[in-house]
Amino acid sequence: MSKETNTNKSDEKTKSKKSKSDKKATSKKEEKKVTDVKTKSKDTKKKKKEVIEEKIVEEENVIIDEQNDDEDFEYDEDLEDNYEEETIEKEKKEKEEKISKENIKKIEKKAKEKSKAKKTNNPSKIQDFGYFLEEHRNVISSFIAGVLITILVVIIIWPDRIATLKDGTEPVVKVDGKTYTANDLYDQMKEHYSVSQLLDAIDSDILTKIYPEDDEMKEEVESNADYYINMYQQYYKYTEEQFLSANGFSSYDSYLEYLKLDYRRKKYQDDYVEENLTDKEIQKYYDENVYGDINGQHILIETSSSEDDSSDEDSEKLSDDDAKKLAEEIIDKLNDGTSWEDIQKDYKDKITFEDLGYQSWDSDLEDAFKDALRDMDDKSYSKEPVKTSYGYHVIYRIDQKKAPSLKKTKDTIVKNLVSDKESEDSNLLYKALISLREEKNIDFSDTDMKAKYDSYIKEYK
Repeated sequence: MSKETNTNKSDEKTKSKKSKSDKKATSKKEEKKVTDVKTKSKDTKKKKKEVIEEKIVEEENVIIDEQNDDEDFEYDEDLEDNYEEETIEKEKKEKEEKISKENIKKIEKKAKEKSKAKKTNNPSKIQDFGYFLEEHRNVISSFIAGVLITILVVIIIWPDRIATLKDGTEPVVKVDGKTYTANDLYDQMKEHYSVSQLLDAIDSDILTKIYPEDDEMKEEVESNADYYINMYQQYYKYTEEQFLSANGFSSYDSYLEYLKLDYRRKKYQDDYVEENLTDKEIQKYYDENVYGDINGQHILIETSSSEDDSSDEDSEKLSDDDAKKLAEEIIDKLNDGTSWEDIQKDYKDKITFEDLGYQSWDSDLEDAFKDALRDMDDKSYSKEPVKTSYGYHVIYRIDQKKAPSLKKTKDTIVKNLVSDKESEDSNLLYKALISLREEKNIDFSDTDMKAKYDSYIKEYK
């Protein structure tokens, strides 16, 4: 052979060697891939980390084989015959690999689901429940809405709502193995004190805003407090501490607070009655009771407070019957023509004479005396003895002034009407306070207390 021919053959041999080496490397890679797929198909539970490590090892082996082949490879003609078979086998394996990859994806997906399931303990039940909620969303929403509406209605119209204390379960005291709680005390208060203490607190808050404390209130309250304490000291020999304890007061200041509440309640009662007076009532009172000042005199025959009273002062006074007979005797003398002046002289040791001067319609004279004086004519005397708490009177009316106007007397008329109405209706104070609480929108949350209050107000309406 020529040198050129040898050279060509050498080149062809080198190219063939390189080609075969490449094919061999490719074949080995394919074999590795197929091996990996088969491995994954047989055991999908192996971790990805192990698979990756195997790939790295296989690739390193391929590289080493390639290096060895480059040095020692000699051309073999039989390899050409096997190439086509390897190509067919490769295509077949690629198809199997494709199918295996799809299976691997499915397996990985299931593996992820199982991993999540471990965290949720029971994946199948949770998934089924999720599907159920999604499918029946509207029905479930309607059901929940219905339950919420029912609960709301029950809360609003439920007949028995009993107030409970936040610390009701906490013990207040333990005795002989029994524990008493704050709720026990609350129940006892409701049972034994009814609503009285509650109303005291309510009225005190409301009325204090209406009538703030002033000097007049303070002076009257302290005066009343000293009066009652002194009375107990005088009649029962109580000290101030004993008086306070006997009447349920923890201190003198708490006693004053009680009297302030009483003062405010009475003041509100007066204002309540006054606000409800009509012009018609005021006019009627004016027509029936208001008159001009009357100038008069009178003779009094005093009576003893009791026929059995043996005091020196009362021993000189006449009995009721004797006093009345003496008054009738004097009237008879006047009827017979004896002058008023002579009567004073003749009976000066048995009577008391007094010049009254001008007395107004709203004077402090007792009503029986004022009525008799008003109904008499000028320059006349009473035809019957007039009985008062002091004894029997014979009255002489001198003259009278003109009656004052309604405008000048209205304030006094209103005051008298209020006093008269309060005397006529002993429940008027309670009615006034019930009206005040209603005006302030009293609203009980505790149904027991509401029932007690409703029973309470029925007594006064």
